[in-house]
This record gives sequence, C-alpha cells and structure tokens, in this order.
Amino acid sequence: MLDAQYVDFWLPRVDSIPAATSGHSMKNEVFEGLISQDVLFEVLESQATLDAVRAFLRSKKLPHSASSWKSMIETRVEPVLANGSVTVDELIGLIREAEEHGSKHVRLFHYDVSNIDELKQAIEPQTVAAWAKGKGFPEVGEYVFAAFPEHPVVAEVRIGDGEDTDALIIKIARTEYRRKRGVLTEYDGRQVYVSDRVPFRAVDVLKLHTSGLLEVRLNPRSEPPISYPGFAASVLSQLEGLINPTRIGELSLSNAKNSFSDLQKKKEVAENFELYETQHKNDRGDRIQSTSQADQGGILESDVMTEVIKQFTVGDPEAYCERVRVSYQFGEIKKINAILSEDINEIIFTAGLSRQEFDAVLIAILKVNSEE
Repeated sequence: MLDAQYVDFWLPRVDSIPAATSGHSMKNEVFEGLISQDVLFEVLESQATLDAVRAFLRSKKLPHSASSWKSMIETRVEPVLANGSVTVDELIGLIREAEEHGSKHVRLFHYDVSNIDELKQAIEPQTVAAWAKGKGFPEVGEYVFAAFPEHPVVAEVRIGDGEDTDALIIKIARTEYRRKRGVLTEYDGRQVYVSDRVPFRAVDVLKLHTSGLLEVRLNPRSEPPISYPGFAASVLSQLEGLINPTRIGELSLSNAKNSFSDLQKKKEVAENFELYETQHKNDRGDRIQSTSQADQGGILESDVMTEVIKQFTVGDPEAYCERVRVSYQFGEIKKINAILSEDINEIIFTAGLSRQEFDAVLIAILKVNSEE
C-alpha cells in the first residue's frame, strides 16, 4: 500500500501559456510581458545540459561551441534568438525534452498484471482526453510552460514518449528553492558567508507503460520536509479517476542490487556496468560498506573489496545488498552513474540525460533485476 501520510493534494493552475511544440500555434510576441528572456535562459540552464544545447544548435547548422553556460547564452543563444534563427518556441521545446530526463529520483511501481487489459483501456487517447478535461488539466498534447509557478501545476498530459508510442506521460512543475554558493561578506565588524536563496523550477514526471511499469521521476528536493515516498504518492494521486490505485505496488529492485554485487555474476554484470560502491546488511543489523575508485575499474576488479564482500555474505543466508552505485557504459565513451538506494524501488540519476541515455540505463537495470 502507498503511504498516504505525506500526500498533499493540489488543484492544477495554468500559470502560463502552451508552447507551439504542443501542436497549438503561438506567436513569440505573446511571451513578452509574461516571461522575460532572462527567466527563459535561467530555466534553460537549470533544465538542459550544455551538450543538449550544443546538439540543438549543431542540428540547425549554427555556431555551437561554448565551454560554459555564460558563454553559451551570451555568444551563442542570445544572438540567434535576436536574429530569428532560433525561436522562443524552440528553446521551450528543448526545455520540454530536457526536464523529463534530468537528475531524478526515479521510483518504480507496477500495475497488477492480471488487470493489464483494464490498464490499456484506461490510457487509450480518447479516455485520457476526457479524463484530463474533467480534471481541469491541459488538453492532451498541450504543454504549459510554467517557469516558477506559485503552486504546483500539471504542465502536460500526453500519450507517447519516444519509441513508447502508447505510454502515458504526466508532468508537474513546481517551484523549489536552492541556495547559491556563499560569498564572504563584512557584516557588523565580522566576516560571514552570505548565500542567496533563489527559485528553481522542478519538474516531476509520471510515465505509465502499457506493460504495467510505472515510473515516477522526482526532481531532487533541497528543502525539508523531504519524503520521496510521500512525493511519489502525491504524483501518483494525479491518476485518480483514470486507473484503480489499489492495483499499484512498489517494484522491488532487490534482485538487481544483489546481482550487481554477486561475485558469481562478475562477467555478466561487467559487460555493461562497473560497480563502485555497495552496502550490505544482515538481519542482525550488521553493515559493511565497500567502495573502490572508478579509475581502478571498480569493486569487481579489486581483490581486497571482493574478499571483504565474500567474507560478509558467503555462508550468511541473512546477508543481502542494501545499496549499490554503478556506472553504465553508454557507447564507447560516456559512463552514466546510477544509485540503487536503500529504498526498495528507487534509482537515483545524478546528472542530466537524454531520453536515449535514460531509457538505455533503465532498461539495462530492469533486465538485471529480472534475471535469476
């Protein structure tokens, strides 16, 4: 059962207007007075990666090299926005894509497999459209660009996500606050560090697959109270009236954690992953944490670390892996870090990813999780 203790309910509010990427026309000048260029750039920087912006500019055959966000905005993005080579709509489209796959706490659930036909019928386009209208959400396919909403706002409901053409996506934008790096300041004869508290646009994403897999991708929270189970339950509550919430259960990642740290599966896991950190526990409450440096190939390449794990786990049927930190080899160069935390159904991605990168890592982890 989902823990409802921390669930907070909200009424969606449209704090801005839909972007052209939704299929609804919009003139750029409409944005004037609603959102400043500085705010647009601020959101772009917080949601997207430099690589994503470079790739976007490159695709339009525009200058794209920049070593910092300051340089990217001032020398690349601002000039082409001013001369019309790039539109506001296109930048918002870039944000729209990036906000779904940034650094996230991903909590996985599953719908009762004996009721999959019921689920598939519930997320057919016409059914979802009628449900969204009744809830006061944006129309299916419409995108509401809420930069820093006063209240959490359902920004998008759509069917389709890349190759998952029949998946349901719901996105919720909210305003969090973060503190900038402290600046040493003279105050009343003393030196103190002063840190500005600034708004940050956070986006939570719910993705419901017709297979029954349900992802809740939560933007990291920075201010208490922080309860990721509670936030996940709050996001799931948005499905009220569409599917039966009693059929939703947590998807355990215990098998993946044990497989990643299982010495007998070293070759199998090492094909795609490197293991950098493990935390093992037994039912007596004993814990060990093992860490190895990435430049040394990770834990499975360390005789010392593997022996420590072996001594703790072999012959102790009550010992299990509680947490792992791994990297996934994406292509020939890039490594993507992921943490399977102490929570039974959570994967933490610590960096912004593309849809292709995100999906590749998630599929690979779920494959390890499903293997005996």
